[in-house]
Amino acid sequence: MTKTDTRHIILCDGVTIPQSLAGNIPAHRILSLVGREGLSNRNLTVNIQGFASHLMPKLPERTRDLIEIASFIYGADRLIKRGKTDQVEYNSWSRDLIFCIPVRDLSFWQQEEAKTIIVAALSFMTGDLSYDFYFTQRIGGDPITNLFHGPEYSTTEINSTDICPVALFSGGLDSLAGVISLLEQTSQKVVITSHRSNTLTTQVQKRVFEALQIAYPNRLRYHPLECTLKEERAAEETQRTRFFLYTAVGFALAQAYGQDVLNIYENGITSINLSKRQDLMNGRASRTTHPKTLALLENLFTQVFGKNFTIKHPFLHMTKSEVVDVIKTYNKQDIISKTVTCTKTFQKFKNNTSATHCGYCSQCVDRRFAMYATKLEQYDTIYDFDLTTESFQSSDARTHVVDYIRQANTFAKTHFGDFINTYLDPLSEITEFLSKDTCEEDEISDLHNLYQRHSTAVERAYRRMAFLHDSIYRPAIQNSIYTIVNGRRFQLDRVECLANEIADMLSKTLPIAISDQKISHENVLNSHIQAILKRDRKDYEREYPTVRFSFSTVIPDHSYTNADEDLFIESKYIRKTMPPSRVTDQIASDLMKYPLDAFKLFIVYDPERRVKDDQQFKKDYEQRSNCRIFIIR
Repeated sequence: MTKTDTRHIILCDGVTIPQSLAGNIPAHRILSLVGREGLSNRNLTVNIQGFASHLMPKLPERTRDLIEIASFIYGADRLIKRGKTDQVEYNSWSRDLIFCIPVRDLSFWQQEEAKTIIVAALSFMTGDLSYDFYFTQRIGGDPITNLFHGPEYSTTEINSTDICPVALFSGGLDSLAGVISLLEQTSQKVVITSHRSNTLTTQVQKRVFEALQIAYPNRLRYHPLECTLKEERAAEETQRTRFFLYTAVGFALAQAYGQDVLNIYENGITSINLSKRQDLMNGRASRTTHPKTLALLENLFTQVFGKNFTIKHPFLHMTKSEVVDVIKTYNKQDIISKTVTCTKTFQKFKNNTSATHCGYCSQCVDRRFAMYATKLEQYDTIYDFDLTTESFQSSDARTHVVDYIRQANTFAKTHFGDFINTYLDPLSEITEFLSKDTCEEDEISDLHNLYQRHSTAVERAYRRMAFLHDSIYRPAIQNSIYTIVNGRRFQLDRVECLANEIADMLSKTLPIAISDQKISHENVLNSHIQAILKRDRKDYEREYPTVRFSFSTVIPDHSYTNADEDLFIESKYIRKTMPPSRVTDQIASDLMKYPLDAFKLFIVYDPERRVKDDQQFKKDYEQRSNCRIFIIR
């Protein structure tokens, strides 16, 4: 199979393409990014409010280079499309990015060690195939209006003798809890920075910042970063490199304020992000605050700084509900509704135009459970979809909720030994970069305990949801979180869930499709079933991207797919003169053809009701084999 060429060249601030790359890559995969003011082809806006007056002179040239490098990487990340979201294969969803960037401190950035460190951090964080850099000497002056400009945005001046902790501030729940804890644990003023990529994000961050100003007068100094595309629409919204830019600015702020520590706040479940599905691996799974990412960035910043620099992650061993409890402890729950956690804020909400959250993305689901687990749901925000009171309107919404509860259910039942064996590879990536003061087994034990507490919090949250919204004296909410839990759908493998959905769908559609004709042969029945399956195939693949299913009477070759599980579908037609025993013999024979770990769905069409006892007909096979038999009449 020919490898897809995923290379892209990004020419920054007018740099020409290196001779060694000329002619190797098609013109449509050469991107020009310009961030300098005054140039007619400028398509990237970057500035940090509050740097102009007295912080700019405190930044060495290589630190200014770092921020511009991070800005160009972020701009390219948004303009260069990844693969389609329904592609399971890692290579189909990743890119090879080659940057040509002018810098001030050329001797530093041309060092192989500097390139190696930045490539390692970006490759792990984004899941892209590769990064490469060609650095050239930046020509011309460095006017203060180029990048570090804008009005002061703070409540008070800070003396050079002040010790000012620096923290990232996103406007979400975790960063709110982090800034509150920092303010409560020190009497010093606190410096915060945030990234503003669109108007809505700016409004949210201003709203939360203003609430913090009221709660903590004269305690905050705020330096928002603006980095947006200018007159170009983003082609890619995953924004995996956003955190690199974000932390680079936080590092620059810490350096300007004489600090060697940057504080980052996110709960451990989100940071570690053990995948709920195989299709969420690599570039699709966020690894922005993963311990390995932070260690790699810490290494890069130490090189740029010229001495040790530390990134602190105080919430790593805390669940989302424990983070929310921090806000509750300091009695600041009134600020919660001003924060935004949703990953779909760029979409227009249709069900509730005043909503700030979609209500069904993975972040919204996590937030919702955390608010109910801490009994603070009355302080929460407005959701376009209310998972506690409404039926699911889309398969995506249901999938996120099922995956979330399924993972909690898995961890609730996973003993320490199984935890190590099941997650050996991702755990090894974590423990290598955690504290050197404890042994590896103790670190894994702490992580196992973290996920156990998370499972407990999920169950506690659901019990409260059901107590408040699901009474036996009210009409049942069909296709809701309560029907999912009551039916224990989350305890089934995804492939079995898909088999059940297909069987249920066929039980409704197949009788209608063949109602006006007599089925003369099994092949005719097969054709009808196959036509119905093809109609809905894309929906199934979108909802179950890790399951590959095939309607076939022979074993197809699945060696080219990275899907976790296979589902094979066979149809059987019991005619009027056929004894049911012949069909059971056929099923037994078919079971021998397929891999033991694959799930088999047998659709048995029995219009003459030759099968007298459905349960007896099915039970021997369903109890002993990885299959389901569904009888349709």
